[in-house]
Amino acid sequence: MASRRASHAAIAAASDGSVLLNVVELVSDELKAHLGRQLGSLPVFIGIPLNERDAVEGVARLDGAAAEASAQLLGSRAQKRPKTATKRATKRA
Repeated sequence: MASRRASHAAIAAASDGSVLLNVVELVSDELKAHLGRQLGSLPVFIGIPLNERDAVEGVARLDGAAAEASAQLLGSRAQKRPKTATKRATKRA
């Protein structure tokens, strides 16, 4: 069984295919604490469903952001080239 513990995720995909946006940062700390006590765990995820157009645009933006983050991480790594044994050609007379 999956854990009921939520994370600070900004976005989630529901089992019905809908995309939910976490709006927990828009509520007061008191309400977050109250919800946490009622649910028995913190942090709390308060998801609102996006309409299809916004969901498609949001997922496309996330895809682009992930690709950019990957490129920056890979590009910042030092280019390590494997050392290969080179044979020096010797001249024989």
